[in-house]
Amino acid sequence: MAEEHKGSKMIYRHLGNTGLKVSLLSFGTMLAKYTEEDQENWLKCAKAAYDAGVNYFDSAEMYGGGKGDSLLGRAIKEFEWDRDRIVVSVKIMLGGTGPNDGFMSRKHIIEGTKDSLKRMGLDYCDLVFSHRPDYETPLEETCRAFSWLIDKGYAKYWCTSTWPADYIERAISVCKEFDLHLPIADQCEYSMLERNIVEKDYVRLFREYGYGTTIWSPLCKGLLTGKYKKDIIPEGTRFARNPVFKMGGLDMKIAGKEDQVFGALDELQKIAEEQKCEMAELALAWTLVNRDVSTCIFGASKLSQVESNLKALEIAANWTPELEEQINKALGNQPQPEMILVKLTPEAPRRSVSMTYDLKLGGIDKQVKI
Repeated sequence: MAEEHKGSKMIYRHLGNTGLKVSLLSFGTMLAKYTEEDQENWLKCAKAAYDAGVNYFDSAEMYGGGKGDSLLGRAIKEFEWDRDRIVVSVKIMLGGTGPNDGFMSRKHIIEGTKDSLKRMGLDYCDLVFSHRPDYETPLEETCRAFSWLIDKGYAKYWCTSTWPADYIERAISVCKEFDLHLPIADQCEYSMLERNIVEKDYVRLFREYGYGTTIWSPLCKGLLTGKYKKDIIPEGTRFARNPVFKMGGLDMKIAGKEDQVFGALDELQKIAEEQKCEMAELALAWTLVNRDVSTCIFGASKLSQVESNLKALEIAANWTPELEEQINKALGNQPQPEMILVKLTPEAPRRSVSMTYDLKLGGIDKQVKI
């Protein structure tokens, strides 16, 4: 069996309002391609992540048409990871081309989850996600199906992914009404350039329900790597290789605000140089010091990328109010807080009250409900 992590600097947090502890950095199976070479590289990176203390591994039925699931199952088997020591998630939305092979019907939720587990060679997953909301299926049907998976032992918890806050609250109400298992976390986008969901839209979910987050795209589709300049896309980068990815990533992120975005990136590069780190490491650390983030999912195709992401833990552990203010000034995109009508004053910005400046490497970061 694989040995237990020794001397790990990994930090762990509770996933939302549960007793489940997940590594602050988690590893995903989404690849641009699933060639044999890509898969071998992913396996090396996954092992390096596990050896560094990562205990949470994320997949989805739609990644590579199921290849992501198979790849994670292969890692668990080849590296002899103790199933009891890792947290595995599957996301359900699109599993094929048939009329019932997608979205949130009871049929697809149950069969899609079983299919993912079969590809992984597992009896159960720890987390099963609704990969996207489905407004054509009755919400009660969706909630009952996920709750059934938990009752039957196929999953321990169920979660949402990129659901609007009001729809999550409706799901929670449905689950309470019919005595079903409540969703516990959302897999949402969060980065220096995408702040509204975590810092504004979900504030009530954090306060009222202790909702967790397993955030994705902390580098904003690669914009925060420091590779890109205005009107310059280096050869070999994902935007240069894949026009569709560029259109859905770079073009959408900067549309109508090119000067603002690239001006902020220039300032962030200067700050990173002052901190003697890469911009990507700084950007990743910025997400980690927000206690509304339960875990941050990253991907890697090179061991050097894993090592770089792990360095973000040390940067986060040395975060200061001065650095936070410097970055906030450079970004200039802090979400406008809601107004407290009875006081006629705005609330404190959510990030300012969910921040931590006392992360300890190699331990459990205790969250405080605020």
